[in-house]
Amino acid sequence: MTEEEAAPPRVSIVATTHNQEAYVRQAFDSFLDQRTDFPVEIVVADDASTDSTTSIIKEYRDRYPALFRPIFRSENLGLNRNMTGALSASRGEYVALCEADDYWVDPLKLSKQVAYLDRHPKTTVCFHPVRVVWEDGYAEDSKFPPPHVRGNLTVDALLLMNFIQTNSVMYRRIERYDDIPTDVMPLDWYLHVRHAARGDIAMLPDTMAVYRRHSQGMWHNQVVDPPKFWLTLGPGHAATFDAMLDLFPGDAAREDLIAAMADWILRQIANVPGPEGRAALQDTIAQHPRMETLAQRYRQAGRAQRLKAISRRLALVVPRPRGLVDFWPSRFRGHAEVTGAAAKSLRDRYAVRGGDAGDGTGA
Repeated sequence: MTEEEAAPPRVSIVATTHNQEAYVRQAFDSFLDQRTDFPVEIVVADDASTDSTTSIIKEYRDRYPALFRPIFRSENLGLNRNMTGALSASRGEYVALCEADDYWVDPLKLSKQVAYLDRHPKTTVCFHPVRVVWEDGYAEDSKFPPPHVRGNLTVDALLLMNFIQTNSVMYRRIERYDDIPTDVMPLDWYLHVRHAARGDIAMLPDTMAVYRRHSQGMWHNQVVDPPKFWLTLGPGHAATFDAMLDLFPGDAAREDLIAAMADWILRQIANVPGPEGRAALQDTIAQHPRMETLAQRYRQAGRAQRLKAISRRLALVVPRPRGLVDFWPSRFRGHAEVTGAAAKSLRDRYAVRGGDAGDGTGA
C-alpha cells in the first residue's frame, strides 16, 4: 500500500445500492473518473440485494481494494438505516453522496467542491445543478434546481423546498449520523437541512451529474401517480419535518415554516381518496402529533397572519441576493481545474498494481 493509499481520506463518497445491477457500473466508473490530488474512499452499502449487484461491488473492491469499502447487509434494512450506517462508517472530512442509479459527468466535480469548501470554512453544504433524465420518456430532460429557486440559498428556503439533488451534494462531515429517526423520508432533505443548520449553503454553477427518473426509482410516482406517492411516502414526510423541528429548538420563525409544511403534508395525505387515505392520515397523526398541532395552529391563524406567512413563503422561493449562488471566481475556477487536471484519476491511482486481483466474482 502506498503512502497516499494509507492516508486518511479527505472525501468519502457514500453510495447505497439495492438491486441496481443495471446501473451500478456507470455510477462506480463515474467515481473512478474523478481527478483529485487528495485521498478518497468509496463507501458502498448494499442493502441485501438479490440480483448481481453484490457481485459487481465485489469485482470493483477486488480491483481497487484501497478505494472501495463495501458494506454488505445480511438483511434488508431499508434506505434510511442503510444510508445512516454508511455515513457513520465514512471517515472523510467531506462527504459526497450519490445513489447508485445516478452518476457524475464532470471528472473535476470533487476537486471543485473540495476547493470551495477549503476556502469557505463557514460553508457546510456545497452542491451544483444536475441534468434530470426520464428513462421512459415521460418528460423532457431538464436541469435541477430550476433557475427561479437559485437566488436564495438559505436554510429557510430549504425548509420549504428541497432544491438540492442528492448526487450533487458535498457536506462538511458532522460528528454523528446514528441518531436520525428511522422513519425519516426523504432522508436527503433532512440531511441537507441538518448540515445547513450549522453553516452556509453554496451552489457551484457547473452541471456535474445526472439524476435518473425511472419506474423503479422511489420518487417516480411523485409525478406519475401522486395519490400512490403520498399514500406511501406521506408519513415519511411528516416524520422528516417532525425531526427537523428538533434541529431548531426555540426558533419560532423556523417553527412557523415547519407548521406551514406540516399543513401541506397532511393535506396531501388527506387528498388520497378512499379508506386507505383516511387510514394513512390517522396513522400519520398518531405517529407525529406535533405535526398535527402545528398544522392546526397554522390553519387557525388569522387571515392577516396567514397572508403574511404566505408572502414569506413566496419570498423564500424567488431570486434574491441571499446565500452563495453561482459563486465561482475565474481565478478560483482556474485553480481547481489546474490542480485537478494535473492529478491522476482515482482509477489510475488506486488500481491494484500488476493486474486485477481475484477473478471478479468476489469469492
